[in-house]
Amino acid sequence: MNDGELKIVNAFISRYFVSAARAGGMEKNSLRLQSASIFPDFDSALPDEKESWLEAAEELERKGLLILNWEKRNKGERLKTLNCPDIGKLFEESGRKNPKAEAEKIRALFGEKVRDLPQDYHPFLNYLSRHFSPAEIGRGIDLEAAGDLVLLLETFASAKPADLTTRALSISLYRDSKRLEHLLDLFNPLLSQVQKQGRAAPLLCETGHDRPSPPDLSFLRRSFPETMISGKIIFEYGDNSGPPLVNADGLILGFPLQSILKIGTIKTINAKETPAVLTIENLETFYVLGDPDKFAQDIDVFLYVGGYLNQAAAAMIKILSASGFRFYHAGDLDPDGILILQNVRDIAEKPVSPVAMNAAVFDRYLPWARPLTANMLDQTKKIREDTKTIPGLEDLIRRIIKTGRGVEQEIIDYREEGKFSPAGQ
Repeated sequence: MNDGELKIVNAFISRYFVSAARAGGMEKNSLRLQSASIFPDFDSALPDEKESWLEAAEELERKGLLILNWEKRNKGERLKTLNCPDIGKLFEESGRKNPKAEAEKIRALFGEKVRDLPQDYHPFLNYLSRHFSPAEIGRGIDLEAAGDLVLLLETFASAKPADLTTRALSISLYRDSKRLEHLLDLFNPLLSQVQKQGRAAPLLCETGHDRPSPPDLSFLRRSFPETMISGKIIFEYGDNSGPPLVNADGLILGFPLQSILKIGTIKTINAKETPAVLTIENLETFYVLGDPDKFAQDIDVFLYVGGYLNQAAAAMIKILSASGFRFYHAGDLDPDGILILQNVRDIAEKPVSPVAMNAAVFDRYLPWARPLTANMLDQTKKIREDTKTIPGLEDLIRRIIKTGRGVEQEIIDYREEGKFSPAGQ
């Protein structure tokens, strides 16, 4: 197959996978393409290029792979459309595996493993055994990758290898230090899709206090989310595995996700009935407001969320919410800052009151505000109506859009914000 033929075949194969993805994985055996979609510069091309292109198309027709449709014009014959009655033959001609046949083998593999793996895995495997389609083949998942995923699940179903790093485990299973990370990248879109369908996706589910079911493999991404918290509080373990951790001096403490998942309840040392937590977007502001010697009078706990929440910050917010805390949030006065507040609210499943996030504060710091790009301003479209109704935010959004500017949290003097000023000042 020459370069011209290969270009046409690749165009059909690419369009096939795009069509399969748009159709939700539905298998379509025939495909029609406009000539202009394959060779858009035909009219301006040199005569030799036009001739080579037409010869390549006619050769594929002679091989029985395509049906060509021509149109008549003043300049002579012109190729209008190219029809492929059997896309599988194009894959075979290019030396690739037929995606329909490959998907069938992968569905069979997942179906077979339903019998071998624990029941907790069955909803996940059953879904894949019925719905895995050629669209996933187009994303790079082949039979070998599916087999490697099954091997990973079998390994964790038998015994979680907690004493191995991700790359050490990858060598142990696949004799390749990078294979496991690549495998997770390959399957992540599919697993997200599975999770949206309400099935338990082992690589994405949250970890429980005991052995996960199915096991949480998110740490295999070599990502180690952490957060920081301060306040005179008591951390009680969810499994009663030991005495509580008492932060009597209100120090700033750092927690990795692995430790947060062991916490059951958070209480204030003075046993306040409705304590308050202030989530803070930026690190510099957190270190100022979360200083144990300068606590705000009406805030009991300060939590660093670091922009859009990672797993550690989200897990801590869920614990604080379940422990009865009221929520306040301080962040940038820009679209992303408001979306982060919205994110905190969604995770806490409670009202969240903005601190120093209103039009008055925005106007006070407008001389030092930064210009926002069109893409940054477009983020306002993601702010929901229920978020806009929070007191102060609708006017703030209006000012941001009108001025095209945003105020970074680090330039705000929070001593100006009344009841949130540091104690004794």
